[in-house]
Amino acid sequence: MGKMSIGIIGCGVISEIYLKNLTTIFADYISVVACADRFPEVAKLRAEQFGVAMLSVEELLADPAIEMVINLTAPDGHYEINKRALFSGKHVYCEKPLALTVAEGRELLDIAREERLYIAAAPDTFLGAGLQTGRAIIDSGEIGEPVGAYGFLLSRGPESFHPNPSFFYQQGAGPLFDMGPYYFTALTALLGPAVRIGAMARCHTPVRRVQNQNSALYDTAFVSQVDTFVNATVEFKNGCIANVTTGWEMPFPYWEAGLPQLIIYGTKGSLVLPDPNSFGGIAPSPFGEEPGRYLILKKGTEKPYELPVKTGFLQNSRGLGAVDMAMAIKERRPSGVSAEMALHVLEMMSGTLEAATENKYYQMTTTCKKPVYLNELLLKSCED
Repeated sequence: MGKMSIGIIGCGVISEIYLKNLTTIFADYISVVACADRFPEVAKLRAEQFGVAMLSVEELLADPAIEMVINLTAPDGHYEINKRALFSGKHVYCEKPLALTVAEGRELLDIAREERLYIAAAPDTFLGAGLQTGRAIIDSGEIGEPVGAYGFLLSRGPESFHPNPSFFYQQGAGPLFDMGPYYFTALTALLGPAVRIGAMARCHTPVRRVQNQNSALYDTAFVSQVDTFVNATVEFKNGCIANVTTGWEMPFPYWEAGLPQLIIYGTKGSLVLPDPNSFGGIAPSPFGEEPGRYLILKKGTEKPYELPVKTGFLQNSRGLGAVDMAMAIKERRPSGVSAEMALHVLEMMSGTLEAATENKYYQMTTTCKKPVYLNELLLKSCED
């Protein structure tokens, strides 16, 4: 199977880990041809750093050698770039979210079907060893029938570390759209599709200040355009009811909130899962040098015990979803990440905001299948 040639559009902070992984651990499956950004100096930096060509966005989209575009632009650029890439005859893997509205997401899926192309969106952390192990435990029936789930993202805002954080507080971002995809994608991958959502939301601190002392914008104020504390109650088709809380109003990092990032309760036991923003198992911090290597399982009246994660990708493996999709395209099979799940997660977030605004349940209109497990060939390469 030949390598898939890709081009990256968007050379900001997140592009570094993508390029690092795609040019090293995934180099047997992916060939990075070029990168582009609306700011040429930013693209030049990444091109020189990783030894790839620098092109303009227009040149990259027109290059017939590039089969897939990985879209790492800011959220407000996702729909436009995704659409242009599809009409250029290229498969698309996009950072989350797929688009800003469900209507835009539906349009992108329609275009992809018409053009016979693949499209999907991050996150791909559910393909990591931690959540893949959790999925296998749930599917085996070891915790019985899933009844309830909780996800907590209680944290300070990105102004605490980011040099220019205001875009995190614009439409299409905020704690729900920025971090919610990890929780909603993980729950969908573990439990299947959702059917309805109830929610409450509020912006407690509308005026924020840049707190990164190394930033040229240090101590400057900006206004949040989004709710900064959102609580959603999600009913899944399998009967499980989940509560997901995302908030940027606390004085600590989210992994120090004192609550599990994700937990599933079943009729036979409970399963504490890792931070859905990480690939490994439970760890003190998702940014520590050593990834977590266990989950916590409690059955009946037994004491909780640590359960080792299966072999798989433990380290930060951003780009894994794009690689699995590239292999699926070559093999003409479904990929672990899918357009339908990306659209479903987008509707879960949009539906959460609508339920909070209108003070009534939001009925889901999209659905998806639980994703296939990570490709065996990729797992073998990880073991090697």
